[in-house]
Amino acid sequence: MKDRMTLGRAGDVRDFTADIGADPYATERIFAALDYERDRRRDKNRVDAALRRLGKKDRAFARAVLRGESWREMGLAKSTFSDRMKKVEKLLSRL
Repeated sequence: MKDRMTLGRAGDVRDFTADIGADPYATERIFAALDYERDRRRDKNRVDAALRRLGKKDRAFARAVLRGESWREMGLAKSTFSDRMKKVEKLLSRL
């Protein structure tokens, strides 16, 4: 490192990119980033449609799980949480 000339960030980046060549997947990554918002909206609509088909209690439970709440935070016994989780998974898998 002692013999290396410091070119600054722009020079270092330029030298590094010249060594590795062009990225053949850059176009795909750019299009994937542009479609991100649309994909997130579509996924949210799918989840909402599936949750609408559940009963009121099951829907509230599923939303709490999707928010990341644990069985402790919901005030449920661990076995009760697991049973309700299995029930909701079964209902959603049938849709």
